[in-house]
Amino acid sequence: MTRYSRLALGLCLLAALSACGNGNGFRPLSFLSPDRAPSAVPPPPDASGGATADEAADIPADEAAMPTPPAAGPLGTTVATLGDPARPGMWLETPLVAVETQGTITANGQTLTVTLYPSGGLPGSGSRISLAAMQALGLPLTSLPELSVSAGG
Repeated sequence: MTRYSRLALGLCLLAALSACGNGNGFRPLSFLSPDRAPSAVPPPPDASGGATADEAADIPADEAAMPTPPAAGPLGTTVATLGDPARPGMWLETPLVAVETQGTITANGQTLTVTLYPSGGLPGSGSRISLAAMQALGLPLTSLPELSVSAGG
């Protein structure tokens, strides 16, 4: 490879890499311009949820970060699959709740009181139901039942 070919290849690579910015669009060779300051990074969101400094000081840190339990009533429907069979109890892991709470699930005309756990999934991503709850509702273990979920017991 000749000297000029290597130089041309190096310049092409340099131009291509300079286009890889921080998401602010195409900035060719911006690092070569001494008058360009790096773009500012926005500050992290306020942990107090928009409360003033006095209001934020009145709220304990563990309460400020805690989501509130849902009000009693219907939460929606979800398609469930069998959860961890080694985990005992009557429970449903679902994206319909943000905190652990008591609730009811209905399938095949039968209603069952269970503990609702947040799954951490996106809304509509489905739920996992305990082995004991599936058996109590008379559901086949390989089925994907649609459950009506309500908060409160």
